[in-house]
Amino acid sequence: MSRLYILIALTLLCFALLQSTTVADPSSRHRPQRPHRPPHHHHHRGSKRIVAVGDLHSDYNNTLTVLQMAKIIDRRGNWIAGRDTFIQTGDNVDRGAGTIAIYQLLQKLRKQAHRTGGAVVNLRGNHEVMNLQGDLRYVTEEEIATFGGPEARKAAWDMQSGWLGSFVYNSFNISHIQNGHTLFSHADMSVEWANKGVDQMNLMAHTALTEKLFKEPIFKTFGPVWNRDLAKETAGEKETCEIIDNIKKILGVNRLVSGHTAQSKTGKVLSLCNGGYIGIDVGITSYYGGNLAALEIIENRNGSQTISAIYPTGKVILA
Repeated sequence: MSRLYILIALTLLCFALLQSTTVADPSSRHRPQRPHRPPHHHHHRGSKRIVAVGDLHSDYNNTLTVLQMAKIIDRRGNWIAGRDTFIQTGDNVDRGAGTIAIYQLLQKLRKQAHRTGGAVVNLRGNHEVMNLQGDLRYVTEEEIATFGGPEARKAAWDMQSGWLGSFVYNSFNISHIQNGHTLFSHADMSVEWANKGVDQMNLMAHTALTEKLFKEPIFKTFGPVWNRDLAKETAGEKETCEIIDNIKKILGVNRLVSGHTAQSKTGKVLSLCNGGYIGIDVGITSYYGGNLAALEIIENRNGSQTISAIYPTGKVILA
């Protein structure tokens, strides 16, 4: 008799387990999957993190290395920076063969960052503007081949119908202020352009592109995609710092960050005027020596920011 009871008990247990799985499975099938959350960075406690990287110039391998070093992506090229902001200051094209891969990476990272509450900000450099207008003097033969020839490349860069041209036209700006404290532009800002304000500059650039007016002042020598006056301290050291302070007051920011002027001799991030100006074009592309560096800005609870350069050897606090 005892065997019969055991058999009945086992049968009832199996039936109960079967019922629980058949009930649970359909609902779990419809339950939304939680998005993958990247590892939490300890420095997020009480602070926010911004990483900026300068000119990449079609060097995809060095791009991956720098972004891994700065903990923006993993080894598979996927976003791991959570709620961080990644800012790239333009000149992703020319001098190398990795153009397609870099812009596709930026497109992917924008989507992935958005899902985790982070952000990717892209600025147009003079080389983006040159390619939009068909100025191909720095384009390599190897890079043209990656598109499938000159005509295919031209089609890709079309602002209205090309995947790459429309991306740069619609998703990139000329200048950007992050959280009220840092101005980013590809090249150096001037008092004249700062007086117009970031929104007006971005509108002027977008309008000029729409109407294909590439000779507009915003795209010329002293506009924010070509100017090198601050990085080169053209007016002299003291006067340059006065200009930088003036621009900071006009725009209400603590510092100016630019790419464009390659620090190829040092391969280091340039800091002028007590961190009031920071140049982040260190020559990442192998064409300029393959120097690896990124800028990190940590927002502290007291409203201040800690500014560091990230190198393969570690971090160096700049301000």
